[in-house]
Amino acid sequence: MISTVIWICGLAFGIAAVCLAAALELQTGHLVATALVSFGIVAMAVNDDRGAETAGASSFARAAAASRYMGILWAWSAISAYVVYAFLLDWVFWQPAVVAMFVACGLCFFLGMILDRDGAAETPDQTSVKLADVVLKGQFGVGALLLGVLIAARLSDAGVGGPDRWVALNLMLCTAAALLTVSGYLILNRHGTARTPAAA
Repeated sequence: MISTVIWICGLAFGIAAVCLAAALELQTGHLVATALVSFGIVAMAVNDDRGAETAGASSFARAAAASRYMGILWAWSAISAYVVYAFLLDWVFWQPAVVAMFVACGLCFFLGMILDRDGAAETPDQTSVKLADVVLKGQFGVGALLLGVLIAARLSDAGVGGPDRWVALNLMLCTAAALLTVSGYLILNRHGTARTPAAA
């Protein structure tokens, strides 16, 4: 219960910080705040996974936690973008971008729920863990693709969508970088864990 309250307060503070920076049009400050929140979530995900590995948690529990953390990343970015563009600034493509982020968030949390259910079953279905691995690698691919596209867009002077697109670019850029980081770590850690018994 306490950890849930801390999470809610932390995310609320992060959303408030990026929205304030957007309202004041502090582009650098907004980017810094967005990066801090995004990689704060990454740090929590990595720390949680290491603790679960040390405690001998099941593959279901670790995969479910990883999926939820990626869902949190999508959720915080989607909520921040919604608040900014619904009430503060204007960007022509904000609605489909927010919907896409919420869909990604929902899929991550749904997968986490499925993994928790299967892990608690008397005869766990390993298909769920394989699906989680596919989703993890998919998130890595999406993160890499988004990062490349967004860096190009950030450096471009085309100004597609109007001058206020910088908030969305910052949010999506940091979310993509965070997804790439956390999914890359988890993929490498899974492979390292899988090789350990053979090497022993």
